[in-house]
Amino acid sequence: MSTADIGRGNIGRIAERIVANELEFRGFLVRDLNLEGLAANADLLAVKDGRVWQIQVKGCRYLKGWWFQYGYCKDRHIRDNADMFNVAGSSFKADVVVLICVRSPNDYQSIVLPVIKAEEAAQINLNYEYRTKKRDGSDKKPNIVCMSFCLPKKPSETRKREMKREQDLLAQYKDRDEKWDIDKNSTPSSNLSAIKD
Repeated sequence: MSTADIGRGNIGRIAERIVANELEFRGFLVRDLNLEGLAANADLLAVKDGRVWQIQVKGCRYLKGWWFQYGYCKDRHIRDNADMFNVAGSSFKADVVVLICVRSPNDYQSIVLPVIKAEEAAQINLNYEYRTKKRDGSDKKPNIVCMSFCLPKKPSETRKREMKREQDLLAQYKDRDEKWDIDKNSTPSSNLSAIKD
């Protein structure tokens, strides 16, 4: 599969499969929550040692660099400082968020972090990217919320400082060897003994 084969229509499924493979390799039993339509707030369930983690996967394609996206914002995210994650009324609530950029199914970069840290990073991004005015003084319109570890050529000092803060936060979860060991690095929302038939 080449980069040209990875499009907007299938990047989500490819990213979810990559995450499932990484977790299965580490002994997790993984179930896809989107088999019968899109599940709200979480895409995968990962089970290990009687504990269950709910995982939200945010995938994007490699396009002239490694980009990571939090999802699409709406007016409420910009104007009302609404959360990006776990906002839908659902019994599923993500414990872990995986931001993943895919060049091909065997060439990708990922950031695996607790949902609270993903939310913190997304809010930093919204502050400098969408909650500021355009040069002409008009409001910015909702769009994809994404970041890169490369700084633009001439950012303002405020923008540069906030981008660096976001990058520093995410870097703690990007390059660690144990990032996929969610059983050691994050708290699950449930355990199997609490789940009834």
